[in-house]
Amino acid sequence: MKRSKEGYYHNENRKVKRERPRGVKRHFVWGLFDVVMAVVSVLAAVALVLGLLARVISPEHGSLPAFAGLFFPIVYLVDLFCALWWVVRWSKWVWLPLVMLLVGGGGVGLFYRSDVRTKPAVVDRAREDIVVATYNVMNFSDVDAPEGVENFDRVAEWVNNKGVQLLCLQEAHFSSGQTFGEFKDKLKRLSYGYFVNGAPEGEEAVGSGYAIFSAWPIVRRGVASADSLNVYSVWADVKIGRDTIRVFNNHLQSTGISQEERVSTLHPSIARDTLAGQKLFAVADKMTDSYRLRAVQAKEVSRAIGESPHPVVVCGDFNDTPMSYAYRTICGRNDLVDAFVAKGRGVEHTFKGLYNLFRIDYVMVDKEAFEVKSYDSYDEPMSDHKPIISRLGRKGDD
Repeated sequence: MKRSKEGYYHNENRKVKRERPRGVKRHFVWGLFDVVMAVVSVLAAVALVLGLLARVISPEHGSLPAFAGLFFPIVYLVDLFCALWWVVRWSKWVWLPLVMLLVGGGGVGLFYRSDVRTKPAVVDRAREDIVVATYNVMNFSDVDAPEGVENFDRVAEWVNNKGVQLLCLQEAHFSSGQTFGEFKDKLKRLSYGYFVNGAPEGEEAVGSGYAIFSAWPIVRRGVASADSLNVYSVWADVKIGRDTIRVFNNHLQSTGISQEERVSTLHPSIARDTLAGQKLFAVADKMTDSYRLRAVQAKEVSRAIGESPHPVVVCGDFNDTPMSYAYRTICGRNDLVDAFVAKGRGVEHTFKGLYNLFRIDYVMVDKEAFEVKSYDSYDEPMSDHKPIISRLGRKGDD
């Protein structure tokens, strides 16, 4: 039976009517995604620029760049995702994230080293090398220590096993001068020690502070940065043969955020908390104050490093990421080499909290005097920080 023209066109019209809504809906959904991604691209670009400015703008003049710098790696990954989105969408919007990826590319190397290997490269070891370690030991108070075992016994054993020759400890708690001496006696290779209490009551005061241990004589020592409440940096001159080097041990201002505040503000339940805004602002205020204090401390430490009559090795817990004013003030202004940037592998973090996102502990060296031969960090269970070890070769030694 033949279909009439009227019937044919009638059926075609019904088909068009059925298909058109689906096409319009699909176009609307993709258009909506494009609008959202355009907003994300702009916000990510602004955040990345602010993050880069965190290295040059002191938090004393504004803390917004400092907060952006804290999340620089995440923002960079968001920019990368935006670039891929616009490539797939074949849109001119792609130029914005691409430019941002190029602009921020130099900062990526502070967080990620592309030479990823399953095994570390063979290190050219020499008798004149210096094995340096830095470790925030959290007052030797690891709650997971085996029953009857003092945590500083475990730390000492670890140091001995790794063959460390220069050791900088932060948050090192000693209950008495005798305890400090006993700890030094446990360090087989490190015959010389220097301890400064974190509160400015004198280096022999009991409490939590800074310790520098050395296999070579410590001939001079002093405080590089302190205020009326706390000491933030100490130094020691170490005599190695005919040469002298100055070792700086630092612990810059912490955020002051309690564990309870971290848990309450990072948990998804914060979205349902009626006091969420109040809690978040309180945390932000503490972080802002700590950024400003670290800026002042970093400038004092940087000045002390610049005035050193000897080649320097700078260690410690900066409580700040590489994309920060404190890091650049200490490392960049003094033309130091960050051991991780020189010999690190993959993505690194040294603080175990906050989803293992942050590298805040460092070994930095005078690039005219030292060659960084290796960098390693260890996920030891003795603190909320990872210890770092770097092998240094002395330039000019045959």
